[in-house]
Amino acid sequence: MLRFLPFLFLLPACVMAKPVEPESVKLIKGCKELVAMYDREGKENQLVSWFGSVSEGMQAGYCRGVIGEYRRNNELRALEQWSSHKPCNQPDWFTQAQQIASFSPEPYAGYSIGHILESSCGR
Repeated sequence: MLRFLPFLFLLPACVMAKPVEPESVKLIKGCKELVAMYDREGKENQLVSWFGSVSEGMQAGYCRGVIGEYRRNNELRALEQWSSHKPCNQPDWFTQAQQIASFSPEPYAGYSIGHILESSCGR
């Protein structure tokens, strides 16, 4: 009987655990947080930085990091495959984040992050 005692303590944690969100939904939500932290010109809003939560900051940082790496790798691919590779139609990371933030998470839940990034570039 005592061997089942630890499972009784774990049961509430298992019941209350949220289902895992797809990475594509995390990216869209993160970009929504990132765009909310900046004004229309792409300048950081200081009030949001002071009063935003750590969770919102982490989500925004995730979006910024994914877009930054995608754009860096996109430039490298353009150099390697200079004739057949199309560049991203968005001029900078902020406009690409705005484009991703405009997506609704539900239809993109089954898509990969790569598909969302390509779509945000207009490809």
